[in-house]
Amino acid sequence: MLHHLGILLQIVAMTGLPLVIMYQLNFGFKLTIMPICTVAAIVVFYLGTRLREYGN
Repeated sequence: MLHHLGILLQIVAMTGLPLVIMYQLNFGFKLTIMPICTVAAIVVFYLGTRLREYGN
């Protein structure tokens, strides 16, 4: 179960960040939000990786 949750978190991180970038390009928001989103995506992806390794 943890393995599948890790995969889901990695997919969310890998699809969420490009969607935020597309939203920024189309509608715009404060530039300081992008580094926050990047760090959040890195953390979510890392957590997904750890869950996948722990779930085996």
